[in-house]
Amino acid sequence: MRLTLAVQESRVMELEFSQIEQFIERGRRGLYMIYLRDATPLKVGIAGDLRRRLMHHRRSPDSGLRLKPGGDRSRPEDVECKRSILGKHLYYDEEIAPGYDLKTQAGRQAFLRENCTLRVLLTQTRAEARELEKQWEATGQFRYVGLVRIRPSAA
Repeated sequence: MRLTLAVQESRVMELEFSQIEQFIERGRRGLYMIYLRDATPLKVGIAGDLRRRLMHHRRSPDSGLRLKPGGDRSRPEDVECKRSILGKHLYYDEEIAPGYDLKTQAGRQAFLRENCTLRVLLTQTRAEARELEKQWEATGQFRYVGLVRIRPSAA
């Protein structure tokens, strides 16, 4: 089933990170988009359990960013991320939030809570969610797509 982006927009729930448990039931699959409050698109992703995935993003735990044996933390390819690729993107992005230390769990949590909103689209199947994700990624508007890269501060 191929939906146009316009049709998708009419089915989207807009939420704060603090509202995940209130509005998303356990086990619901679908697509999520994370935006800055000024509407700058950060990340689009899918999940078989949106509630769990978004809660992992919100927690953005330091324990989720594991250094590979013999690795160098200054190199994104040397850091494994098991639960929240968003946390890894934020960790290496020094330009998006100069007032926050995104290298810390507390800094990432505060940034997401104070500066970001969610748009969620529930889907019937993972295949539908994946197709929608591909369409959104193809727009080129999201900051975090693909491999994590270092984004140094402008200062």
